[in-house]
Order: sequence, then C-alpha cells, then structure tokens
Amino acid sequence: MKPTLKDVAKMAGVSLGTASKVINNEGNVKPDLQMKVWDAVKRLNYHPNAVARSLKSANTHTLAVLLADITNPFQMTLAKGIEEVMYQHGYQLLISSTKENSEIEKKNLKMLYEKRVEGLIVCTTGKANDEIRAIINHIPVVLVDRPVVSLPVDIVADNNLYGMELLVRHLHELGHRRIGVVHGDPNTVHGQIRHEGVVKAFSDYGIALPPELQYTGLFTYEGGISAAHYFLDLKDPPTALLSANNNMTAGILKACRNRNVRIPFDISVVSFGELEYNWNLITPSVTSVSQSPLTIGRKAAELVLKRLNQEADEGVSHILYTPELKVRESSGYVNASNES
Repeated sequence: MKPTLKDVAKMAGVSLGTASKVINNEGNVKPDLQMKVWDAVKRLNYHPNAVARSLKSANTHTLAVLLADITNPFQMTLAKGIEEVMYQHGYQLLISSTKENSEIEKKNLKMLYEKRVEGLIVCTTGKANDEIRAIINHIPVVLVDRPVVSLPVDIVADNNLYGMELLVRHLHELGHRRIGVVHGDPNTVHGQIRHEGVVKAFSDYGIALPPELQYTGLFTYEGGISAAHYFLDLKDPPTALLSANNNMTAGILKACRNRNVRIPFDISVVSFGELEYNWNLITPSVTSVSQSPLTIGRKAAELVLKRLNQEADEGVSHILYTPELKVRESSGYVNASNES
C-alpha cells in the first residue's frame, strides 16, 4: 500500500495539518518541523502531486551549492572546485544564490532540501543558523568562505583575520601610519571578520584608526569608487588605502586613475584578494593577500563525500587556509612630505 499523508505526519511526529502545510508550502511552520516532515517524505517515498517527479528514487546523487553571488569571480571559482570533485564521483550539482539576503537563503535552503539533495555546501549570510541546524540532522552540510563556528558543521575558508594582519603589517613596515580602510559589508560574516582583523592589527601595531579613516564600501566596485573619492577629498588624506576585497580595490584604482592620482607615489593601495579574475589588465599590479577558492571548493566537496560515505571523523573539521602576501607595484614607502 502506498504511504499516505497521515503516515508522513505520524513518522514526523506532527499533526496532519502541519504535514499538509509543509508539503503544500502553506502557513508558517518552524524550520525543525519542516525538516522532520521532509525527512519522513524521503523515508516513506511519499509522492505528493506537487513534488512527485522529484521523489523517484531514494538516492538522487545530487549535491546543492548555495553561494552568496553567482556572478562573483571568487565564488564561481569555488563552485568550479566543487564541481571537479563531485562530477568525478557521479554527482550532479544544483547551484543557487542568496544575493546576501538572509530571507532568500532561508527559502533556498528549504527549496534545495525539498529537492532531496544528499548534501549541501553553503556560503551563508550567517542569519539562517536555525534552518541550517535543522538540516544537519538529515544531510551533511559544509560551510565555505563564511565560517560560523557556533554551527556544528564542517567549515572550509581562508584565514581572514591573518590576511588582514598581513596587509596592515606590510603598510606599517613601509612607514605608513595614516591609513584609510575600506570595509566590506558589516552584515556579512566575512565583512565582520575582516573588520575585526583590521581593527585588531591596527591596535597591535599602534596605528590610529579614527572614524574619518574608515569607509564602508559594501564589497562593491561602486563602493570602492566612492571610498576613494571620500579619502582623496579629506583635508589630510591618508598615505595608503587598505581594501577589504578585490571588487572595491578595482573601484579604488578606477577613481584614482580618473583623478590622476599616481599609485603608489601619491597613495599606496593594498587589497584582500587578488584582481586577476576580471581585471588582469589593470595597472599598476596590486599588492594583495591571496585567497584559495578552488582549493576551498575541492576540500568542501571531499568533506561532503566523506560524510556521505561515513568516512569522516565524528567531530567537525574547521579548515582555514593561510593567505600569502604578494607584494606588487601598488604599495611603496610612505612619502614623508605626505605623512602627517
């Protein structure tokens, strides 16, 4: 006899009405209850009309990847690394994005789980923790790029704190003391971590970081352009700019070129993340700390496979790759005549 909705509700430990709301995407049901219902659907191989075609087999051999922005070169490379490993093992990928919106992330997490994927790799906003906690009871989840250490999941990312420290140390060694910082989006995990990293490094090296030497560029090209104009228009401009990501760095270079500001002679520029993705023809070449999107993607895929094959350790893995400082043309010794 085919399983019924009543069977699903009984296995999930919820009321018939709750089970119906979940399956028909109606009402406001708590994430943990939703996961219980969909887990019962999977286990019973229940075929509601709306999702019958997606429930043909117990093993879908499909992995979901939830990125922040599928147009971002870093994340595209990360997805490539995941794809390389999973395709070798016969898995297909479902790729979606959050657009840095927590509500979209929550909806997409639910949607991907309902597709009966066998694992999830997530670049989280950091504001869908309850939904992720509900999912990890049923399928493997790995966080990439954005470490949320309070979640009991595997994490693979760059060491953002150390990367920012490398940039501050480099500018300090070149004699810069009046440094403008272009922060990323404070509402994102890596925006918060890089902000924390630069503030700590300034304190460690005894460099002042007053409010007027900080600008929020939101990780965008346009934000970098606006930041450069802001700092260059100060009565006492900084001798160097530290950018928290490559998108903003590209905008900074564009603004400086438009204003005939010579880098590094008039101002030095350093970046978290390289500009080789889309802007490899830009000069001067930019001093930066490296990132490891391809390696992160591959390692995340390997961890999911280990979980699926029950080969992983009981505890979770937190893997942070160490950035390297790559000194290029955009940073130089401070011009004494410009230093206050």
